[in-house]
Amino acid sequence: MARRLPRCKVVVTWFSALLLLVLSFTAARIYVAFHLSDKYSLEGEAGNSSAEFLKEFVWPSNEPIVELALEIAKKPKIPPLLSNMRSIDESKLPYKCGIIFFYHIACTGGASMNHWLGKQVKHNGPHTSYWTSWGRHDGRERKFIDGMNNQTKKIGPNEWRVVHAHGYSYFPNASEAYLYQWREEVESQGCGFVVTTMLRDAIGHTISQTKGMIKPNLTLDEFMSHLEPENYNQRGIFERGAFVTQLDYLLYNMGPRNEYNATKEEKVRRAVELLQRHFDVLLLNDYDRFTAIIHKITGWSPNTMKQANVFDGDLNYSYAELQKIKDLTEANGDTMFIDAVKHLYYGHLEHLVS
Repeated sequence: MARRLPRCKVVVTWFSALLLLVLSFTAARIYVAFHLSDKYSLEGEAGNSSAEFLKEFVWPSNEPIVELALEIAKKPKIPPLLSNMRSIDESKLPYKCGIIFFYHIACTGGASMNHWLGKQVKHNGPHTSYWTSWGRHDGRERKFIDGMNNQTKKIGPNEWRVVHAHGYSYFPNASEAYLYQWREEVESQGCGFVVTTMLRDAIGHTISQTKGMIKPNLTLDEFMSHLEPENYNQRGIFERGAFVTQLDYLLYNMGPRNEYNATKEEKVRRAVELLQRHFDVLLLNDYDRFTAIIHKITGWSPNTMKQANVFDGDLNYSYAELQKIKDLTEANGDTMFIDAVKHLYYGHLEHLVS
């Protein structure tokens, strides 16, 4: 069967009743998420953190921010409910100054979003700037963190800075503490700190990624081998055409992956926790709404987004290959993750729990 992918195309999937029972979410139609409190708290009962959390989600002892990170690890698990999501007080918009922190997950339309943000910087005067630091090899994160520490300092009263985090830039799971630090520093200057990302349908994302196996001439089995359950801690490597799913990218970026064999349920729980703690603008294949929200937050002059990094080739699959794509995407937890996002942020299947 031939598939043509002119861009990262959404393939609609269904949300299983089992996920609904396990997660017990309260449905809520919301597009921009925000925690009720503008300040974070380090208070919490260590006993509420599971052994699995402390085993898998731990920070390196040589990190200068390890004390804060260890306090964060003691925070109780927050139920994924509307009252725990981040939101933005629209009466305070636009913010006069701040940082747009764009966490670019591969093959979610991020190249188009990144180009659009760059054009916004050019079109909105001398008080806007753009900065990024990413690559395709280990060792980049330290450079990114050092650069980001500089970006959060001495923001002008009418200044906006766009920060682009992509391959190997920043590992949210292991380095979460920096998001707290950066937000506190920016907001202490009276500016906004807006963390945003874009997601898409899970299986459609996997299918679109398979274009990466063409140039190194890999088979589908070779390309997706790191998603086999027994290879839970193996990484996809750009140079050989492999890829990272959205769930793994949100947790690990291109860095070490699931080193302690966390279950897919725990990975999804942790990913949702990161979203509700830190991400102010989270959307699912909704680029027009993204531009509208950013314009409202910053007060920038409207500007349309154009497609970038377009794939115009053909991908051909047998039924067995499509089934393999579906099965491994589900086994990794990505289908469950996107279903959770649809339920929390878009009220997916809300009629079942109303």
